[in-house]
Amino acid sequence: MSRLHSTSQLVAHSTTKGFQEELNCTNGALLTKDSNVSVGQDVKTVGSGLQQVLIYGRKDDGTLQPLECLGDRLLVDVVELSASGRITASTALSSVQICGYDTATARFKTLSADSDGKLETSHASQRSTSTNIVTSSTIGANIQIGSDIDISTKKSIVIVGTATGNHSIKVLHSTDNTNFYLYSEISPVSHGAVYHYNLKVDNGLQYYRVMNSNQSNTFTLDFVSL
Repeated sequence: MSRLHSTSQLVAHSTTKGFQEELNCTNGALLTKDSNVSVGQDVKTVGSGLQQVLIYGRKDDGTLQPLECLGDRLLVDVVELSASGRITASTALSSVQICGYDTATARFKTLSADSDGKLETSHASQRSTSTNIVTSSTIGANIQIGSDIDISTKKSIVIVGTATGNHSIKVLHSTDNTNFYLYSEISPVSHGAVYHYNLKVDNGLQYYRVMNSNQSNTFTLDFVSL
């Protein structure tokens, strides 16, 4: 006994003719050119005997669009979400994992948000360890104190220290470690029977030089970069 079945037409895009053509079957089997398309075959390598088959997806306007590949990867479009105000209930939303690259471990790590949906960040201190310029060194008048300072890629520097005499020091800065220009002259503040210096340069240049004034003095100076 035979049964009547409703039929539907299956079509494919012809790359040679540029339009869609009806697929043909015989005895329930799909007819293909040179019998190069089979059912259930896991193709591991690409050979000249393979036949191209186009797969279609339906666009928002109802038309069919063939899926495309770039090399061995499927090309996909990123859907731009329109602003719709703050979402208070997100249980029905699909989850998307956003990652950032950690240069220290050379791995991607997931970004985190708090219970209010705000991105959680952790700002590690960029302050360097303290570097000594001089320690209990007697410096003659108008002589450089210690060596030139290179803060490399840091943006700021803090110079602190003490002296036995109440005399100022000069701090110079440079862009090329050759030509130095006066940035500031620092007068000390008396504290605990010695004189204290404290200078911070924000978003300054890369190179610095500390000079004594016109009076001999004994210094202990350090700096940190930020």
